[in-house]
Amino acid sequence: MDVLSRMDRRRFVRLLAAGAAAAAAAPLGAARAAKPRAAVHPDTGPAHRPLTAAIRKELEVQKKSVADMVKVVRAFKLPAGSPPASIFHAVRAVRRER
Repeated sequence: MDVLSRMDRRRFVRLLAAGAAAAAAAPLGAARAAKPRAAVHPDTGPAHRPLTAAIRKELEVQKKSVADMVKVVRAFKLPAGSPPASIFHAVRAVRRER
């Protein structure tokens, strides 16, 4: 059994209300404690290491691989009247007896 099935409704509602009150109060406290950020100049790039030649080469290999896979998928012809890949059917919830 999970925790919620063993918890009575009043306790659940109290916990839900306390969590909502804490979530509502948290942004106010965070706004007061926030420090001004340093200005970011648009001329400066992201703060990460420059790409090495090996990494650039691997990225190109991966881009080519993905492009080849997309080309194969797009070129695949489905026969006329074939069913779609997936169809969503809503399933009625099963009610448990108490």
